[in-house]
Amino acid sequence: MAAAYDVAFEYEIANEVIASINGFISRNYDMPDDELPEKVAEINSETQEIYEKLPLEEDHDKTVGYKNRLIELLKSLKSITPQPHR
Repeated sequence: MAAAYDVAFEYEIANEVIASINGFISRNYDMPDDELPEKVAEINSETQEIYEKLPLEEDHDKTVGYKNRLIELLKSLKSITPQPHR
């Protein structure tokens, strides 16, 4: 079983990735959430779902899984966003 410190560390990284996703969307898609392109809206929605689950988890493996999924979402978001960014 992982120490509480390990869970907290992964939790903080997950929150940083969430902030990165939210910031990336707001910088590159200057529109209301309901007007976002479909794939971006899906990423935004899944990010928010994970955000809502994170504070309730004390399980290291789940927290790491959420963090890893968030990193995948951020990479996907960056790959579908047209260049150059605004």
